[in-house]
Formats: sequence, C-alpha cells, structure tokens
Amino acid sequence: MEIIDRAGYLESALRYIGKNIISGRGLQKIAKKTGINEGLLKNLSLSLKKFSEKHLFTILHEKLEESHSSLAGATAEISGADISVESRKGRAFILMNIDFDIKADDETEDKIKIEARIFSRNNIYVN
Repeated sequence: MEIIDRAGYLESALRYIGKNIISGRGLQKIAKKTGINEGLLKNLSLSLKKFSEKHLFTILHEKLEESHSSLAGATAEISGADISVESRKGRAFILMNIDFDIKADDETEDKIKIEARIFSRNNIYVN
C-alpha cells in the first residue's frame, strides 16, 4: 500500500521533530510548555540521533498492509498528523497521531487513525 502525503502533514511533523527535538534547539521551550523535565527531553533527543524517516514509513506501511490488505491497489492518503511530547515512567517520547484516508479508485473506502509512540530511533510502537 502506497502512503501519500500530498498536503505535507507528516513531512511538517517530521521537520518539527528534527528541528526542535533531535537537534536539541527547542528542548527548553518544549520543557516549559509540557512540564517535562529537560533532562528527560535531552535523553529523548540523544536517543533519536540518526532517526530514520524511512524506518517510520516502513512500520506505518506494515501496519496499513495488516489492516487493509484486502483492498487491492488501495493507497493511504495522509489527511492529518499531530505530534506531542509526553512522558511516562520516567521516559519522554513523541506521540504522533496520523489520520489516513484509505482510497481505492479515488474513492475513500475507510478512514483510520494510527498512533505512533517514538521512544528512540529503533524503538517505535504503532497502534
């Protein structure tokens, strides 16, 4: 299943992550806004170094194929992407909610939301 980001929602979210979290430039502002300890955010930033967008797309692709493999020739068009920084049990992570329109023959067959929790470059959970 092909993932299409016509409006650039996911691209914009990934750019924000790279610019503000991975680079470490926006950590103080994020800490102030979210109330998350800046040290936890620094650990998150370090664990995301060499983050691969390709790896994230592969995981999303697998999840979409798993749930919509019966639709031959379908595409998954991103209709929204939202990110936030959260913390649980002493670990910060990026929570990304991505909305998809599953289309076959240019008609929307289904709308789904996928939640991705990004703890590090290799530790990504998708629901």
